[in-house]
Amino acid sequence: MITKIRFYLKSPVRRAWGGSGREVESRILAGAASRRSELDSKTLKNRITAVARVFGFLGLTAGLAGILLAAKPVRQEAKSVETCGECHEEIVRGLGRQPHSAIGAASCTVCHTGAEKHVQEGGGVDNIFAFKSSDLPTQKAQVCLKCHADYGSRFMAGPHGKAPLDCLTCHSVHTLGTNPNLLKTSATKSCAPCHEDIFAKFALNERHRLSEGVLGCTACHNPHEPATRERLGGFKQEACLKCHTDKGGPFLHEHGASRVEGCTICHDPHGSANRHMLTFQSVGDLCFSCHVFAPQFHRSFGQRTTNCVACHASIHGSNLNPIFLK
Repeated sequence: MITKIRFYLKSPVRRAWGGSGREVESRILAGAASRRSELDSKTLKNRITAVARVFGFLGLTAGLAGILLAAKPVRQEAKSVETCGECHEEIVRGLGRQPHSAIGAASCTVCHTGAEKHVQEGGGVDNIFAFKSSDLPTQKAQVCLKCHADYGSRFMAGPHGKAPLDCLTCHSVHTLGTNPNLLKTSATKSCAPCHEDIFAKFALNERHRLSEGVLGCTACHNPHEPATRERLGGFKQEACLKCHTDKGGPFLHEHGASRVEGCTICHDPHGSANRHMLTFQSVGDLCFSCHVFAPQFHRSFGQRTTNCVACHASIHGSNLNPIFLK
């Protein structure tokens, strides 16, 4: 630096600045020192800014981590199943092998509310919601419907929701068996204890092949919804037409009974002692139960010996004849 200054002092710069060589040299050194201090101050400011940004980023990260931990305390949830497993080891082990384990570490406390008091008092059944027989069925069902919201109000409006039944009547929550949907037994056997009168019909000679496993109750009935098409009048045939598609038409000439009362006005869908699962043994009795005003020449036909479908063969509907003749 000194060498460069002395070189410039020999040049016309000296004459332009005026003064002796030492004066000019001192001026240049003073200016260089000033510029160096400016550069040092800028560098210091940049370093301070960088450090501040780093600390700001760390502070923001710590704040977000705190919010996430407060919203979902993973460490606290992780103790849920472990704490329950100290006393209920077999139940917790079985729970880990079935779909409810997908709830996560808090699987137990999601359904069994009041677990904190239960743990503090060292167990008991009165300090936790334990799905006891004394608990109302609606209370137990509402716990399940918190997650199974698709059924929700439809289940409560159905016959099973209105009856003193809850989900645990048919389903097993803690263990995974061989039956689908966590059923305690097969779908058919689950219905039998309550619907014994219906299952008695499946022992008759004319029946749907339920005992053979060809179909089950849920093929026609949805146990989680109101029984509208299966029990109420009008369009009850829709449940039947899923299998008996040839009887549904559309036909140019419809049989009013099938369109108004439905298939069950003539057939017992569960089983009957009569052929074709008819509600009457005699076809004539069945037809005359509705067609009381038959034509005069039908008077010679006896109800017991008359088979109406011998002439009215297309009884479910016809595209050719309005009275379903051949």
